[in-house]
Amino acid sequence: MAISPQENGAGDQVAGRSGPVLINDQYLVDVDTPLSDLDMPSAKAYGVRDRRNQDIELFALVCTPGLPVRLENIRTLSSSYMGLMPLVTWDVAFWPLINQETIIVIYERPLGGSVLGAIESGDFKINEYDIQSIIIEPVYNAIKELSANDITHREIRAENLFFMDKEHQKVVLGDCITCPPGFDQPIIYEPVHRGMASPGGRGGGDLSDDLYAMGVTIVVLILGNKLLKYETPEKLFAAKVEQGTYSALCGKRKILVSLLEPLRGVLNDDLRERWGFEEMNLWVAGKRQTPMQRKPSIKASTPYIFMEKEYFNPRVLAHAFTQNVKEGAEAIKNENLEIWLRRNLDEGDLADSINSIAASAAIQENEIRGSDDHIVTKTSILMDPVGPIRYKGFSFMPDGYGSALAVELLRRNSMQTAAEVLKYSIPEIWYNAPTDEIRDELAFDFQSLFAKMRVMLQIEGPGFGIERCLYELNNSLSCQSPLITEQCVVTINDLLPALDAIADQTDKKLRPLDRHVTAFIAARFKERIEPHLSALAEQKDSSFLIGMLSLLAYLQWKLKGEPVYALTSWVGSLLGPAVKTYFSRPTRREIEEEMPRVIRQGSLPELFDLIDNAEKRRQDTEGYDDARFEYGLAEEQIQEIETGDLSSPEVAVEQGQKFSAMTSLVISMIFVSILILSEFW
Repeated sequence: MAISPQENGAGDQVAGRSGPVLINDQYLVDVDTPLSDLDMPSAKAYGVRDRRNQDIELFALVCTPGLPVRLENIRTLSSSYMGLMPLVTWDVAFWPLINQETIIVIYERPLGGSVLGAIESGDFKINEYDIQSIIIEPVYNAIKELSANDITHREIRAENLFFMDKEHQKVVLGDCITCPPGFDQPIIYEPVHRGMASPGGRGGGDLSDDLYAMGVTIVVLILGNKLLKYETPEKLFAAKVEQGTYSALCGKRKILVSLLEPLRGVLNDDLRERWGFEEMNLWVAGKRQTPMQRKPSIKASTPYIFMEKEYFNPRVLAHAFTQNVKEGAEAIKNENLEIWLRRNLDEGDLADSINSIAASAAIQENEIRGSDDHIVTKTSILMDPVGPIRYKGFSFMPDGYGSALAVELLRRNSMQTAAEVLKYSIPEIWYNAPTDEIRDELAFDFQSLFAKMRVMLQIEGPGFGIERCLYELNNSLSCQSPLITEQCVVTINDLLPALDAIADQTDKKLRPLDRHVTAFIAARFKERIEPHLSALAEQKDSSFLIGMLSLLAYLQWKLKGEPVYALTSWVGSLLGPAVKTYFSRPTRREIEEEMPRVIRQGSLPELFDLIDNAEKRRQDTEGYDDARFEYGLAEEQIQEIETGDLSSPEVAVEQGQKFSAMTSLVISMIFVSILILSEFW
């Protein structure tokens, strides 16, 4: 289920609460003009006025804060593509209805409204002669254009088709930017393997996924209320697996004869047989092909009973295990499953593998590999090797791990389960699972990436861990630090201004660099910052503070940022332990007296130069070394006095007497000499 804007407060209407929101100094988004007919499941629509062009009609989609969006594709989608709703611009702006900053995307408004709306109102009717030219070809051309730029739409559905013209002749695909790929899709539009994943973990997919969604869209438009309905997602999965998508949706309903061939082609559940560009191009050109025959799915002659339900296919059973982990683990350990696989499906190798999992679990009962979650995860992968990775309710296709991670944080305010997936190398189980099925090629591009993320996870210091993985895998995700999450900081250039904006309202005991902010910098700032991160990882508080100042100062210097007066003051108030690292008290006083002047300049580099100046450090160290040397000499002299010959009272008296006698003798000789000389002269 998608996260609705209402779950994040985006739907709370407060009429007249604020004036229009200005985007890019040109577009005025009216908070008092909601356009519910243009809403996306994860973004609310509002009217827009262009101050420079009063004739064009626009609308805005206000994104759900914290939900990953696809800004990396904005520039490409802003180009003029046939078959796509024209994207005008985007920006981060304060949205008064949720009282925080968020991403706002502006499109040209479809003057003919939604295709479904036009059909329901009777303004547009589906017929055999127009559906290819008005709907199928524009959608297909859009898919081809996107694919040529290595982009998938992943939000193709009947509800996301619009008429750009009032005459209902120009169909376009709607938004695909305001949520992760496939996130807003009803599961009917998703291939079985991606539909089994959680919405956030469905992944970007490839051409075949968009063609599949196009096929389902056509079926929905043609059949309307005659479309076969299913009570639960599980029943829909089972029907798709056992009957095939086309039969599961259409049954014996009548479909236009001219569309049977392409629909069976793009809705084929076998990736090896599903239509691609070559087949679709031939069909569009009017060249008919041999109808594809669906291969029967694996189906047991006798059902396996699990939680009082019958299962005939191992893929469907595997999904049921992951939805009921405790009971699933018990079933896996029971020999009845092994017997069913051998006798009813002739899956001896699979039965042996599952038997091995159960045996290992008994030996490693108190370890992770013996836990119910691990047993069910590994077994579900073996039983459904093309399906998603499912662990503790965290379900994703390999190319959807990043967005699933972000959604997990948004929903549960925790990334613990997602971190365990990397820690225990669970994706490797998926990659190593034996299968004759064809998997998405894109998934294998992520195998090395998982290894890289696992290394980052294992480094405990600031700038690493699961937070670093979060931002490395979600290029458009705003920084999720509690300090600045309401500022919607998407780019590194906006980080220091955001920290500066909240500095005066923040408890000065807090530090500007928490794990999220540091990981965000490490992922977004394309400069070498390892020395700064090493300083942040030091145990000493003073080392962390100097590392914090050095990193922020380096950021401001390299980005040529504006002065950040409040942030500099905030950082300066924390630097007491750093100042105390100087040995010289006069130097400390000098720094403390100079700090207010430097802080007023709003320059973190200058503050860093004051606090950790190399020459000043050298002089302080040399002065300290000299003082230590002099102190050492004095200490040696004291030790000689305390431990030498004069330390004994008797010896001291004797030496004193000898010294006195010698002194008296010398004085006497001097006196006699004076007398003799006086008589001589």
